[in-house]
Formats: sequence, structure tokens, C-alpha cells
Amino acid sequence: MPLRKKRYRREPVAEINMTNLIDIVMVLLIVFILVSNFVQTGLEISIPKVRYAESTGKEKIIIGVKTGELTLNGEKILKEELVSKLEELKASFPDEQVFIRADEKTAVGDFMEVMSDAKLAGFENVMVPLELLPQAKL
Repeated sequence: MPLRKKRYRREPVAEINMTNLIDIVMVLLIVFILVSNFVQTGLEISIPKVRYAESTGKEKIIIGVKTGELTLNGEKILKEELVSKLEELKASFPDEQVFIRADEKTAVGDFMEVMSDAKLAGFENVMVPLELLPQAKL
């Protein structure tokens, strides 16, 4: 029996190591999920401060009003779309109230137009959330 010498050929590895790729993608996914929770969406609204305000804590439908801009539950919308979107929400939540968060520098006309659109869409209760001023010590 003759002994043969085996030759080993070196061939390039044509496979990608998927384990490392999956690890990196999972870490990036977790980072993006965590960062997206801290990103604030909507308008930067400065609510007027008052001495007395009531809060119900049931704010499901919120319209943000700032000069020239509108948001509905955090999503930017056009003024022309407001009534139709509010009518859809009225069909989904017939007993809910509409809360209008208006910036303190917003024109009264813009605020009244949004309030009128909410009434036109069928909402009877339109509320305006306010922030309380700190109580002065006597």
C-alpha cells in the first residue's frame, strides 16, 4: 500500500459570517428604539399660565395650534384636513372631548378657527388645557 501525500488546497472562503452581522443589527435596533422614545414630536407650544385650571386627565384628542401650524395628536396636518380627520375621530370616539393646546402667542383668529372646525366636526365639548402659576406666599 503506497502512502500518498495529500495536498490541501487553500480556497477562499465565500461565506459571510452572519452571527456578527446579526449582533450589530440587533444592537443598532435597540439603540434606535431607545432613542426614538426620547424624541419629542409635534409643535413646541408654550401654554399660557393661569391661577386656576381644571384637568380631567382624559386627553385623547389633542389639537396643537401655533401660528401657521397645526397638529392632531402629534401629527402635523393642514388646515384643510382638520375637519375630515376630526370627523373620523368623532366616529371612533363619540363621547370624547377635544383639547386645543394653543401657544400663548397664537392669534385669537387661528384659535377660534380651530375651535369652529372642532364644533363643525360634531364635538360638543372643546376644552383648553392650561398650566397653573405657582402660588405666591403671603
